[in-house]
Amino acid sequence: MRKSEPLPLSGRDFIALNHASFIADKEFMVDLLESLVKELRKQAPGSGNGPRILLTGSTLAQGDYKVPDIIEEAGGRVVIEEFAEGIRPYWEEVKLEGDLMKNLADSYFMQRVPPAWFRPGRERLNFLVDLARDFHVDGVIWYHLMYRESYKIESYYFPDILKRETGLRMLTVESDYDATETGPLQTRIETFIETIRR
Repeated sequence: MRKSEPLPLSGRDFIALNHASFIADKEFMVDLLESLVKELRKQAPGSGNGPRILLTGSTLAQGDYKVPDIIEEAGGRVVIEEFAEGIRPYWEEVKLEGDLMKNLADSYFMQRVPPAWFRPGRERLNFLVDLARDFHVDGVIWYHLMYRESYKIESYYFPDILKRETGLRMLTVESDYDATETGPLQTRIETFIETIRR
């Protein structure tokens, strides 16, 4: 549903739902999600304005909504996010035929997109390029925490790959959870969103 236009749900709401799934009773959460999907299918289409943004990086912890909020306040729309706490853990389906333990191990350790530089190669970066295409994004915002050096290194190499393979631009922002960083983050993100609009 998040690939569609207009968006049925804001990125901030999806992120909050995903974070709630970490702590909520699983049966309750499944019921909630099923009823939400039914409701979203019935509701009138929302606004289709604003650049579609892929938000990625190292960690988007529960309660760390500063960057998604700034993006959406600036008129951008987070249509997909790829973080350790995001879609990555459940993107691959476990095969139900054959040896289930082997299938679980294969899904969790071999098929799952690895964290930055976890395995040699470009698996994660290729996955991000595919997400950008599949979700029809207009730009990428890479958000990582200070001292997550493996992600910082990837954020250095990825813009050239992204530009070459999709023509998209990327903004990199870094955080140490300092309250005083909100102003500079807001300025940079608003400028990036405005650049995409033009």
